[in-house]
Amino acid sequence: MAQDIQKGNKPKTIDVHAHMIALGGPETEAKYRDVMPHISRDAAGRELIAVKGKTPFLLPEYLYKPERRIEEMDRINVEIQVLSTMAPLAGYDLDPQIGLGYSRIQNDAIAKVVKAHPKRFVGLATVPLQEPHEAAKELERAMKDLRMKGVEIATDVNGRNLDWPALWPFYAKAQELGAFILVHPGTPPAMGQMQDYCLHNLIGYPFITSLAIGSLIFGGVLEDFPKLKFCFAHDGGFAPYQRGRMEHGYKVKAECRGKISRPPSEYFKLLHFDTITHYIPALEYLIKTAGIDKVLLGSDYPFDVADSDPVETVNRLNISNAEKKKIWGENAVKLLGISTD
Repeated sequence: MAQDIQKGNKPKTIDVHAHMIALGGPETEAKYRDVMPHISRDAAGRELIAVKGKTPFLLPEYLYKPERRIEEMDRINVEIQVLSTMAPLAGYDLDPQIGLGYSRIQNDAIAKVVKAHPKRFVGLATVPLQEPHEAAKELERAMKDLRMKGVEIATDVNGRNLDWPALWPFYAKAQELGAFILVHPGTPPAMGQMQDYCLHNLIGYPFITSLAIGSLIFGGVLEDFPKLKFCFAHDGGFAPYQRGRMEHGYKVKAECRGKISRPPSEYFKLLHFDTITHYIPALEYLIKTAGIDKVLLGSDYPFDVADSDPVETVNRLNISNAEKKKIWGENAVKLLGISTD
């Protein structure tokens, strides 16, 4: 348990990486029934999440029961969770109009939970990035009408990296709105090579997160939109630990200089990362290389790969208590504009 909490002086603790989804049911409009996640059961009667075209998986009930997750949050001293859907279920493969409606259903569901528990949750939108102009409109609706704080996006859009030129209008709107952008891995490429040992998660997720960071830096996104508030899940994958290689590549590879005017390190300064490393020395290195103001508390709740006690993870770091408070919540308050009342 964190030192300040033990003393009764509770710092604000904000988990920026926590998932919740809307499930389809009998009330779901017919055209969305086939694409909405829904509950099925296995031979043992256990609840599974079933999604069209994907293998059903065991359902953590906290994924859709906010009252249960509040109990867990209290147990691990997390005051606020920033709720987002699961990036592999973002629906980028859907027809754009179906995708827009699907995003609206997810956003309205998360907004309903936030409205019911305004002191415990804030929401991030999901948007149909396969149609960037519609994605920009839905982001504006979500932030202005539903009072969400930003958006979660996947690391690619149907195989297109995040420097896909069609995304520029979306980035312009996100920057205009001051949106917090949580970048979460979707489905890794080369899945055939990562079927065993859950390597798609253990290796594939950090790989595609690193690919997204490289694309944003070298593809000129941060050159054109330096005020975008990107935060990368799972501590940015491998990218923070290979930033020297990117810096060297800029010096010796002409193609690395084609769309940016400064070395990669200058754009790296604009990025934020969550704390999910599962290894204290790696997290301490991330803080050293990214800066204390660029690291935010994250858990990946409620999955088995999550940090089950993220507040205590930060408490174990060899940094000052003032620095711990920044990671626990002060950085998130500033970045997302969360009320401290």
